[in-house]
Amino acid sequence: MIPYLIKSTICLALLMGFYYLFLEKEKMHHFNRFYLIGSILFSLLIPLCNLHLDTPTNIDISGSNSLNQAGGPITKLENIFLIIDHYSYYIFGFYLLISGVLLVRFGRHLYEIGHRINMNPKVKYKKATVVLLPLKVLPFTFWNYIFISRDDYKSNNIEEELFTHELSHVTQKHTLDILFIELIQIVFWFNPILVLSKKAIRLNHEFLADQTVVKSHNDITGYQYLLLNKAAGNNGFLASNLNYLITKKRFMMMAVPQSPVKILLKKVMVIPLLVGFTFLFSGKVDAEEKAIKPSVMELNLSTNEIEERNEVEGEVGHHKKENESSHFSGEKAKKSVKEESSEEGKEHRSEDEKESHGNEEHRSGHH
Repeated sequence: MIPYLIKSTICLALLMGFYYLFLEKEKMHHFNRFYLIGSILFSLLIPLCNLHLDTPTNIDISGSNSLNQAGGPITKLENIFLIIDHYSYYIFGFYLLISGVLLVRFGRHLYEIGHRINMNPKVKYKKATVVLLPLKVLPFTFWNYIFISRDDYKSNNIEEELFTHELSHVTQKHTLDILFIELIQIVFWFNPILVLSKKAIRLNHEFLADQTVVKSHNDITGYQYLLLNKAAGNNGFLASNLNYLITKKRFMMMAVPQSPVKILLKKVMVIPLLVGFTFLFSGKVDAEEKAIKPSVMELNLSTNEIEERNEVEGEVGHHKKENESSHFSGEKAKKSVKEESSEEGKEHRSEDEKESHGNEEHRSGHH
């Protein structure tokens, strides 16, 4: 788990570094929007993927000596894992506590926005719904709702540029990006690079909205003057509003000339970047490495197999020895029987010879 988190964090940091160096300063905001969201998904998924690399070298480590001695290292590894597992309960409990607090905060902000929608009058405006608030607030957007001050709306004190700005947030579904990054931060709150990603995503939303206003009204100076004259306000961390990061970046971006060739080259640069990071941060399954570094389970299985094989061979050898000993005793018994029978035959022959010799003496006496 820890190697995965390290790889994911480094990968996202490098992708964000590439964004700040090459992409942020160009008028390619739609591409940058998908790049920022895609970089988060890429950094989370690529370390989980495995690249299978085939190698011709196969090393046999099934020797009895190495496996018979595997018990020592395996036992040490198991002890280390047990220690890590013991402390992992506390670490995981702390992780769940922080994630739970962030999730409650996220739910509370959603409830507040929903409460504002339900408790205040609403007016239909093009593809959005305008929620009239009793407070003096800057216009801000969440989902298909534009929140504005009721008094400013009734007195026609809201400029058309501001409606265009907020309507672009609605039509381009910027709330989806905000909800996505907030949910990712609840799970991976310990990743500091996500804070930079969140700021970049929200600033890019403002670039997109500013671009729409400039194209629609064609008055950059007047729009910049309008933004500077609006008071600061805080409408919630889930909302998109034109007060977010009114800095030199937004004003400079409105006046930056667009270079199609330069933009195309920078888009193409992303392809080898992603390919290289895929090989760099993905897992690699190598046949040689797999043969040299078997898992603990594989070593245990191999050891057990060898022990079972040795037991079977021992039993077979024992039975073979018994058969040989029984065969040897049988041969010995047969040999002893043959010797006894031969001795008996000799005795019978000697008795017969004695009898025949006595008969001859008897016959000779009669003569």
